[in-house]
Amino acid sequence: MRIAGISPTIIAENLGYSGGSAAVVKDITRSMQKAAKAEHIASEHLLQIEIDRLDRLMAAVWAKALSGDVKAVEQAEKLIARRCSLLGLDLINRNGSENSDIASLLGNLFASLQARHGQDEVTVEVVDAIEAGEDSP
Repeated sequence: MRIAGISPTIIAENLGYSGGSAAVVKDITRSMQKAAKAEHIASEHLLQIEIDRLDRLMAAVWAKALSGDVKAVEQAEKLIARRCSLLGLDLINRNGSENSDIASLLGNLFASLQARHGQDEVTVEVVDAIEAGEDSP
């Protein structure tokens, strides 16, 4: 009903909610979170299936590629490119711009892993010993 534009107050009245519109909003929010979590789990599962498929395909061409078969090398390169794309490795900034330092790369990678796995509460501090003026042992 909410998708149809019906207000939470009207929904509460029509469905007999004792908690009024606040309870309707809470239920809608909970349902949307549940659906988002289910979609996230499904997408992670599909991603793993695709990675497994790429592994099997790579196993089929790897020996030929290492022995110098040009077509197998091309296929291996395509598989590697596809894996990088699926895992977001092709998005890592390595072109010398401001976010290309290792701390930024690791921080961005960690943030994407947190987002992917829903661990928003985890925090990590990265200290760059060189910028802090500390000598490494």
